[in-house]
Amino acid sequence: MADLSGKLFELGSRADADNRFPDSSIRLLIDAGVARAPLPRSAGGDELDPRELARLVTTVSAADPGLGLVVAMHVVHSRRVFADVSVSPTLADAAAAIVGGSGFVSSLVSENRSIAPARGGAVRARAIPTNGGWLLRTRKKYATGISALSHAVVAATIDGENTLSHFLTPIDAATTRIEKTWDVIGLRTSGSDDIIFEDTFVPTDAQLPTDLVSQSSPWWSVVLAGLYRGIAEGAFRLITDGGLPTQADGAAPVDIPRVRGHVGEAALSLLTVRSLVDSAAERFATGELSPAESATVKLAAHRSATEVVDRVGRAFGTASVWQTHPWQRYFRDLRVGSHNSPSEDTTIDQLAREVLSSDPRTP
Repeated sequence: MADLSGKLFELGSRADADNRFPDSSIRLLIDAGVARAPLPRSAGGDELDPRELARLVTTVSAADPGLGLVVAMHVVHSRRVFADVSVSPTLADAAAAIVGGSGFVSSLVSENRSIAPARGGAVRARAIPTNGGWLLRTRKKYATGISALSHAVVAATIDGENTLSHFLTPIDAATTRIEKTWDVIGLRTSGSDDIIFEDTFVPTDAQLPTDLVSQSSPWWSVVLAGLYRGIAEGAFRLITDGGLPTQADGAAPVDIPRVRGHVGEAALSLLTVRSLVDSAAERFATGELSPAESATVKLAAHRSATEVVDRVGRAFGTASVWQTHPWQRYFRDLRVGSHNSPSEDTTIDQLAREVLSSDPRTP
């Protein structure tokens, strides 16, 4: 993957400037084996270790943060959804298609521009019973990388029931339609457009067991922390690749105390991000990471990554704020990335509850 970084950066920069999805980058990733990397060997995948998958997300995110989010969602969901493809022929067929290069997979839940389902946002998607399966009728927002997906896990309520179900659904059906709505300030290359399902048929065995689709696993937050680390790594690389200019008087960056101060602070915060993500991935791999801890790692990684990106921008000075400077993209992408769940207030509250539960006065 490291060999592709330069090309992904170049393609991503052009796509970001044009506010479009980097389709050429997707083909490069699929050909490099990224789509099959999280899938189990039993399904023909590579079954990479969680630590390797977190590093994969970081590597892609450093080159193109929006594309890194697409890979992150694929890594999060495919590792769970395809954990046991013997559950149904639909699962087995989808896994085989992805291993063969059909595309990526993600989860589609949100239907509102604001108020995520995790915060009580309504999910009105319907699964209408029909002969041999269901017809899905819904519009989904924030469909990350939708143009790169061959399959998606669609959340919907079966008519006559009150709880959400999840259905593994092909994206290339004639009854699905993508609308280009993703007009945002950051993570533009994630291509998180709307998708409309107009009575899209899925067979009975496309309904997934609940344990294959839960987003409460610590893995979700570990992967997103890896994304933030990638953004910090990419911004810092602008310095280490010799991007800082020589001063008008001929002074090199290392000779300027102000620049050294910002670079040193950026390096310190980057070490923090690296340590947080590596430790969390290791503890997740050994089953020692709790959901509250992982959410905290995600928040702490974002805060430290923000310090890295901010300090890098200060080291470059006012040149960094021009649209033609690569720094501004990392700044925008990281800011938009702060809205990925779990939210900051939820994380802080969950952490406080976990800490205070050990207080003997807690009922």
